[in-house]
Amino acid sequence: MSDSENMGQAGCASGILERNISALEKKSAELAGDLREYEGADVELLRARNGLYTFKYDGRFFHSSYDPLKEATGQVDDILVKKPDWVVLFGLGCGYHIKLFIEKGHEKLIVFEPKMDILHSVLSAVDLSEELSGGSVFLFNDTLSATHCIRDYVDGMDSLLSYQPGPYRTTFQKEFSDFTNKVQNAYTTTQVAIKTNIDSRLPWIENYLENFNYFPETPSIDVLRGRFKGKPMVVVGAGPSLNKNGHLLKEIKGKAVIIAAITAYKPLLRLGVVPDFVIGGERIDMPEYFTNSDTDKEVHLILAEVASPKLFERKMKSKFTFFNAFSNLSTEQAQMWGCRYFASIGGSVTTSALDMGIMFGCDPVIFVGQDLAFGDGETHVSGGVYEGQQLTIDSKNGTGRIDWDYADGRTGRVDYTILWLKGLNGSPVASKFDWVTFHQWFETYMHYMKKEDMSQKVINATEGGAYIDGMEHISLEEAIKRHVHEDIYIDTVIESAVSARIPVDFKALGKSLVQMRDGLVYIRKQAVKIFKEVEKIRASFKLLGLTPELVKNVKKIEALEKSLFDMTRKTPFLWEALTAYTHQLKEQLREEVSESQEEQFKVDVETIEKTYTEVGEMTKKLLPLFDSAINMVESRVVEPKSLQQSEPVR
Repeated sequence: MSDSENMGQAGCASGILERNISALEKKSAELAGDLREYEGADVELLRARNGLYTFKYDGRFFHSSYDPLKEATGQVDDILVKKPDWVVLFGLGCGYHIKLFIEKGHEKLIVFEPKMDILHSVLSAVDLSEELSGGSVFLFNDTLSATHCIRDYVDGMDSLLSYQPGPYRTTFQKEFSDFTNKVQNAYTTTQVAIKTNIDSRLPWIENYLENFNYFPETPSIDVLRGRFKGKPMVVVGAGPSLNKNGHLLKEIKGKAVIIAAITAYKPLLRLGVVPDFVIGGERIDMPEYFTNSDTDKEVHLILAEVASPKLFERKMKSKFTFFNAFSNLSTEQAQMWGCRYFASIGGSVTTSALDMGIMFGCDPVIFVGQDLAFGDGETHVSGGVYEGQQLTIDSKNGTGRIDWDYADGRTGRVDYTILWLKGLNGSPVASKFDWVTFHQWFETYMHYMKKEDMSQKVINATEGGAYIDGMEHISLEEAIKRHVHEDIYIDTVIESAVSARIPVDFKALGKSLVQMRDGLVYIRKQAVKIFKEVEKIRASFKLLGLTPELVKNVKKIEALEKSLFDMTRKTPFLWEALTAYTHQLKEQLREEVSESQEEQFKVDVETIEKTYTEVGEMTKKLLPLFDSAINMVESRVVEPKSLQQSEPVR
């Protein structure tokens, strides 16, 4: 690689910078704009003894002063020996690493440069436009964008290796620590999300179909769009700090919309506060969250469309449904239920509550009890579903354990990996993956609000736990003093909104359900065919071993799979359901082939058999639920016409 190839000396500095910026624009438009507007001092690029670029920062060379390319080549080779799927670089340097990785065939790169003066100087002198144009090469100057990239592009099954040259790690210790924590947090949550999605997918679908019986009488939450414009809202989480200031909410009852996470409901009652709304999305029934008394009947309940049907049966003042865009059932059918709004969901009901508050027109939205971190020996505020909590943290090994005594007499234990967030006082606070996910979502949401120049304020009056960038951090007492003054007639507003509800389109729902039901029948038939082929292969393998003819039979299974996936790809819900159950197959195919071809063949066949057994079981569970939902919809159509197909469903 020659000097001219590395340094892109053709053209003036401004021309090089513009080419680099143009390459960045599609993937990092905000960074491209910042580079164009940059007016700060640049770092002086120096020449090493072999004529290539290097530079000093704080008196320290960031590349070899003799041969930067040779130095970078050794570093890149050491990384590639480990065969990572993705490499995350802390520090752009003079671009040697990017060029070498791509030259050696590795194009999945996320590069973070902490200093704009270095970034602007290097991109003004080194032509990286070709490298930056690559589909899987990303360059960032802010940690938020870098962590978004990890969550959006890095499959949780991919391996990720972080690398930082010594001068970067030493010179920018604070930035390195913050970046490393956020990268690890983002990667961990991506990995966990896969398992959560697989474990939850079928129960979510089952709940949604069973909730068909309740949706007609449960308005979508967007009937309240703009109904509380300019009114304050308080979102109450169940963090340990709620004990510090939760009692202050008594004085603002009727002057602010109070919406509590389901886990914070009983702790609030203990503090003498009856919230206006409780929001929940639990996929299983959790009766211990409620009082089962007349107090529950004073509260409006907001439920996710995939929440447990038992929650929809609760005797509350009223109920509302919110739909989410992560379920293809919901995205296809929400509008048929009269919903024009998908809650922006960050994994927690309090994240959803923020988005709803903005949709309601509330200003400001004030958070309390949103710690997102462990308290002093506690995970949650007392008075809720936990009668006792014992928290053990081993900071040295980065692990911890929580022992719970539940209100219903059960006990529980969870082992976890410690993740770190910036605390309110600037020091790190211990957290765990789900709270970190919520934290990332909050910061992303605040970034979006700022970018869109939205005028509504969001205040974090939690007084404990993690700092959330973009929110205003003040005490609850101060927030009340500044923003909570006038009476709000909440029930009157709700009654007026519900009376204007959009009617349900039962005919459209019926057509949608029948199409999905028939698709499930097709999936079941294909799964049975695949299963039968596997049985033939097993018998032949046992009798004759691994023969060329047997390999052809495996190709026949691949053809059946292709037909199955081609069909389901046309219907998002079916694709979603199928891919959740073929995840294990994907995982198996990623593993290295066994030294023994016969052993590998046996493992592959067993995995296919297990996968399609589960696919068959999935259709067996869902088909009766679809039939029941179809029957309910038919009964609601003014002039019923049979929606059933001639073929019976078993």
